[in-house]
Amino acid sequence: MIYQLSKDYFLRPLTAADVNGPYPKWFEDQEVCRYNSHGKFFKSRAYFEDFVSRIGGDDRVVLAICHSADGHIGNISLQDISWINRCAEFAILLGDKRHWGKGVGVLAGRSVLLHGFQKLDLERIYCGTAATNAGMNALALALGMTLEGARRKHLFLEGERVDLLEYGILKSEFNQSER
Repeated sequence: MIYQLSKDYFLRPLTAADVNGPYPKWFEDQEVCRYNSHGKFFKSRAYFEDFVSRIGGDDRVVLAICHSADGHIGNISLQDISWINRCAEFAILLGDKRHWGKGVGVLAGRSVLLHGFQKLDLERIYCGTAATNAGMNALALALGMTLEGARRKHLFLEGERVDLLEYGILKSEFNQSER
């Protein structure tokens, strides 16, 4: 375990064993993948095995979100880490829908932001999401991120063009006490 989030939730490294669990099936669930590209091009088992084998690089931190009874329920990451610019992209996928709406994203997100700012010495963490993705927009704001702009009609989702909203938070803005 890397971080205990609550009595029932914790973060740990994503492992090769996770490929044998529910993880790959999340990418076939169109509701889970509604606002990302994962459900557009289907992935093989070899894809997931290769992805997990490459996690040890210095360009990303990928953690499994786990529940004490249900096991691996999602992933959270800092990706595309730029050591020159001291920034990274925040991403989250909560694949087990039984845990949606329970505040898990906020708990895990705060821990990953803390990790990025305190352990990796990042200056800025950012994310982007569809304007229609109410959950991710609310999560970004709950994590203290600022809406920085929009890429108009940037995404093609469910047959229509949608704006991509961009959020970011600086190390100096991150409030650890909310953790």
